[in-house]
Amino acid sequence: MQLRRHKDIIAIKTGLNTSPVAFHARNLEVAQVSEQAWESMAPSTFDNGFVMNMESYEPGVDVEALESLENWNQEVNPEAKTANLKFGIRSLTLNVTQICNLHCTYCAAGGDGTYGDPIARISVEKTLPQILFFMNKLKEGETFHITFLGGEPLLYPEAIKLIADYVNIIAEQQNLKSSFSVITNATLVNDKNLELLASIKASVTVSIDGPAETHDLARPQRNGEGSSKAVIAGLKKILSRKEDLGRILLHAVFSKQNLEVEKAYIFFSEFNADAYEFTFDVTESDSAANGKFMAEMTRVAELAYSRGGEAELRKITLFDGYFRALDQQRKTENHCGTGKSLLSFDSNNKLYSCPLEVGKKSELLGEAQNLDMAALEKLQAPLIEKNNCQNCWARFLCGGGCLFVHKSLTGDKHKKHVSFCERTRYLISLSLVYYERSRG
Repeated sequence: MQLRRHKDIIAIKTGLNTSPVAFHARNLEVAQVSEQAWESMAPSTFDNGFVMNMESYEPGVDVEALESLENWNQEVNPEAKTANLKFGIRSLTLNVTQICNLHCTYCAAGGDGTYGDPIARISVEKTLPQILFFMNKLKEGETFHITFLGGEPLLYPEAIKLIADYVNIIAEQQNLKSSFSVITNATLVNDKNLELLASIKASVTVSIDGPAETHDLARPQRNGEGSSKAVIAGLKKILSRKEDLGRILLHAVFSKQNLEVEKAYIFFSEFNADAYEFTFDVTESDSAANGKFMAEMTRVAELAYSRGGEAELRKITLFDGYFRALDQQRKTENHCGTGKSLLSFDSNNKLYSCPLEVGKKSELLGEAQNLDMAALEKLQAPLIEKNNCQNCWARFLCGGGCLFVHKSLTGDKHKKHVSFCERTRYLISLSLVYYERSRG
């Protein structure tokens, strides 16, 4: 895949399209451009976010094509609007427990699901007033969402039921909408807790890294034995109640220890799940692994599109997210809602901006209903500005990147690591190529 740039316009050339595909960063517009326009743009790379452009006097530049590019660059698309993400907590993640029955090699929760504090059960009695505190601040018609996490949340399913029932009651009283999701390793799924999940119409994300030979290496039980047999049995149970649940998503994590994304996609396709999420390990910075992941995602995209076109490609959440943003003409200034629309509770009822930051004293934002408003205020500026992404052509689809990844790789939430930016720009470019192919 080759890349060229003229100011806020990027052009991509691959073997998949007859003409280069161009993207206007501010306008969120995608179109084919001529070879003359391509030659009149400055060569660029995926690890480079600087503004680049050619001048009319430079060799190979077509003056008319360059003028056309400049005219497009100066256009303003009134339909491309920025979501104004003002402070208002509409989503919570709750660690209903901080113990786990697995010992995943890449676990971001302290290596054992505990976040350094092995708490068996959250206090429901303390949690309900905290939830009410945030729900009371919402306007009628808004949606309030809770994601139940662990450790392994199905070690304490009773808390899930009690909290969800309470939220539904408050939502009905206040004319709000409520929704729930659970992220689980699926090893503890049984008829009783499956009925519980169905009763609250929960969406379910199952953590599974592919077939047994790869999954068991990364996600063993505490005794060292593989967990794949139990995970697949639990997944099949979940899928048997598909009509009674929300969306069912399969989530895999990849690092230099496991980069077989295509193999995982083919394996996932054997199940009747709604979506697949392929994540690169948030603490992985190895350049060779980064490159292999991008190559694997390229093959996965080609395979998915050949199997079922746009619909099949969009079962992969990464592509679906970018397609959705382009269709809605929605400019993203924040990679996620951390500290703005999202907060996280640990099992001690302490508050953090991000579920990956749980347990870190430096990231504590409060306890119970006592919020550190000064700390929260620092999180309100758009991440594109905080992370100095104003000149990157991918900024309004990336939204400044993941703060946890930045801090893990550079030690600073607002200092980006080149591997993250390179990977993100590449995957956005791949999405743009397939978007044009689907809409062209």
